[in-house]
Amino acid sequence: MSELKYKDLISPTLSPEEYLKLYKDKPALISNFESYIPMPESLEKIKKILKEKNQTLKIVALGADWCPDCTNNVPYMIKIIKTIDFDEVTLQILYGIMVNALHKPGDVIWHKKFSPPEAIDPKFGLKAIPTFYFFNKTGDLIVIIVEHPKWHSTLEEDMLEILEKKM
Repeated sequence: MSELKYKDLISPTLSPEEYLKLYKDKPALISNFESYIPMPESLEKIKKILKEKNQTLKIVALGADWCPDCTNNVPYMIKIIKTIDFDEVTLQILYGIMVNALHKPGDVIWHKKFSPPEAIDPKFGLKAIPTFYFFNKTGDLIVIIVEHPKWHSTLEEDMLEILEKKM
């Protein structure tokens, strides 16, 4: 696993509440948040595992307001975090990733001047957005989910699998 640590996040981030307030005028984003219904049984299992293992889950989402996948999946993750309503699961959102339209094959695709430094930091290994980074209680990286759920059809099912296999 990468040497990335939670403390490597240096840019200011948004809380879920700040994010929803900032993007309240984006109908698709707000609709995705309001209409998404996380799977309650997965959320309960997540809470149970964290309690049993005395662990926390810190999630960092990197994305941008121009990105269609971010408009879908970041609001879904926010709904999961708000629905789980458990202090041991937190989400921070870092937006403002910009593509360098003139990048050449092999170059970093993110704009070095206009993106947050995390976008071009090799430790983050950002390839596409949104990217969700999952850290444990000590700030160690557990796993990364890029764009969409990795193993299942929902983000909360993926979160559960992460906890079952990685903690």
